[in-house]
Amino acid sequence: MALPIDSDAPAADLARFDDEWTKTAVSSDEMYSDIPDGSYDAIIEDARVSETTSTGRPVVIWKLRIQGSQAANRVVTKNRVITENTLGYLREDLEKCRLQVSRLSELPARLGELVDRPVGLEKRTKDGKTNFYFRWTANRTSHNGLGDDVPF
Repeated sequence: MALPIDSDAPAADLARFDDEWTKTAVSSDEMYSDIPDGSYDAIIEDARVSETTSTGRPVVIWKLRIQGSQAANRVVTKNRVITENTLGYLREDLEKCRLQVSRLSELPARLGELVDRPVGLEKRTKDGKTNFYFRWTANRTSHNGLGDDVPF
């Protein structure tokens, strides 16, 4: 949606930037190049519940800052639209982020707990579509109560 234009408002004077404008270089493509498919360590910078603009469905939006040498400090976004069909995937996402909620209605108030939490991340591209998936951590405890030291 375009912003209304006030034709009576004075235009901003940009002349003071002219000298610097001629000296300013365009950033290299490497800074904005696509992040290669693969596994990454990341930090959750933000997590919130919002609504999709097209359908109004609830969606969880994570902002994740990549750590390590490859793609370091790049920020990516992971979205999970919430429907009856995606509840299992959302529960898995939250468990991989080490957040458990007893009722989904608690989620908006609890997502702040994820900020600054490290998480494993995998980027996969298939048929031109990119997806980010949370990875299970190495120190995950299985559902039978036994730790990682079980050899099978």
